[in-house]
Amino acid sequence: MTLQYDVRLIAPQQTLPLRKKVLKPFLSEEECVNPGDDLATTYHLGLFHSNQLVAISTYILESHPDFSAGFPYRLRGMATDETFRGQGFGQILVRHGVEFLKEKRCDLLWFNARIKAFPFYERLGFYYHGPLFEMKDIGPHKTMYKVLVPK
Repeated sequence: MTLQYDVRLIAPQQTLPLRKKVLKPFLSEEECVNPGDDLATTYHLGLFHSNQLVAISTYILESHPDFSAGFPYRLRGMATDETFRGQGFGQILVRHGVEFLKEKRCDLLWFNARIKAFPFYERLGFYYHGPLFEMKDIGPHKTMYKVLVPK
């Protein structure tokens, strides 16, 4: 069976309901806004299935102090609606985001991943960096990364 979907750029506000529902249910939608969401260099991607937004990801131009990169992006707010998990939509969206960033000449994509998402990102070819750390109200995380354009 072929998945029917459409990936496209969306407005920052369109990410907020899923960010709240999936990632930060203890916050209001307004509190789920990330610093940098409104920058011209920030990209918000949405995956639509049957005209319903089922997965989101945000890519913010941001360096990490431990990585040497010329044009690094940070993945923030990756979320797939629980109803649509396990169907491949999240992987499709991240792969699309990686290809999109490669076209922009991004050389490194990094993010802080929750423990339960480790296998998901490992399957997509991301690597771990540094120790496990705690994020208030959310739980343990580890930085993960992928080199997109070799130096």
